[in-house]
Amino acid sequence: MRIRSIRPEFWTSTDIAALDWHTRLVYIGLWSYVDDNGVGRDVEPLITAALFPLDGDLSESSVRVHEGLKALCSGGQIVRYQVAGKPYLHVVQWSKHQKINRASEGRYPLPTSGNTIRSA
Repeated sequence: MRIRSIRPEFWTSTDIAALDWHTRLVYIGLWSYVDDNGVGRDVEPLITAALFPLDGDLSESSVRVHEGLKALCSGGQIVRYQVAGKPYLHVVQWSKHQKINRASEGRYPLPTSGNTIRSA
């Protein structure tokens, strides 16, 4: 997990205001979960464990993460895809939300890399 910032404009964005509170929290949590290119493994149990490790009821957290990821994908905030059979997600407007000082090389392939298959 990485330290990330939330810009004040996030809270007044009409796109963000259209999301329910749980989806907003999942979205913000993804910023710490993804690499410096805004890409992370799209494995819901890993995302749930990374974002909500101390939740007593992980089954409820899992449902909220699942629903949040679906909403973010359908809203265009994330893209879900596969490369070489492995699932990934990308925060679409990553550079708008985060300014990375001394960015490390991305750990995962971007959705623009070869052999990319978009997921639903």
